[in-house]
Amino acid sequence: MVAAAGAGYSVATIGTSDIKNNAVTSAKVKNGTLKAADMIPEKKFTFVDAGGPPNFTNGGQGDCVWQSAEAIIPGLPRAGFRTDRFGTVHLSGLVQRSNGAGGDGVCDGAEIDDGIMFTLPSSVRPKKHVIRVVSGGGAPGTLIIANKNGLVSGTTSLPAGTVYWTGDTVVLLDGISYPAGNTKVFGRTTTSGKTTPHGRSLLKQLGIG
Repeated sequence: MVAAAGAGYSVATIGTSDIKNNAVTSAKVKNGTLKAADMIPEKKFTFVDAGGPPNFTNGGQGDCVWQSAEAIIPGLPRAGFRTDRFGTVHLSGLVQRSNGAGGDGVCDGAEIDDGIMFTLPSSVRPKKHVIRVVSGGGAPGTLIIANKNGLVSGTTSLPAGTVYWTGDTVVLLDGISYPAGNTKVFGRTTTSGKTTPHGRSLLKQLGIG
């Protein structure tokens, strides 16, 4: 009886300070016992059209106005992004651009600024440039997300965190995911892979590789 009471007392008085860091491993955790509350919380979407930052751009001179397609046809997905508990950033939404009254009045992608949708905050910028061929209003186009240092090649310059589009007037962001360069997950900094040969080829075709 004395031994049992002593064991019970010891268990009741053990706190987190009594356990060394990294002492509890996966093998010591009973399967199925961890709950969502025990994990790093999932973040909600930050919408680009929610008052910002970030905000949609207008081509730099007001000649190329970007916005969520939801502003024109209610019910369509809004442009936004979120980071999951594993440090992966997910983009979402249908975005489109149209001619504005400023500048040359034409949103045709001839100017670099016309292709910049918005700029991501530092916390969700990729470590390596993200280059994807995605669906657009017509033929597929190339989506580029500049890393935390920005993309500079020759006379072309994309600021850090820039979300840039080369295709038609509409682009779907759903399905674009990548590890955030500054996110720490379970004490480790996430990293993304190197730009693939296909990605480097796309950059050269765009004149920025």
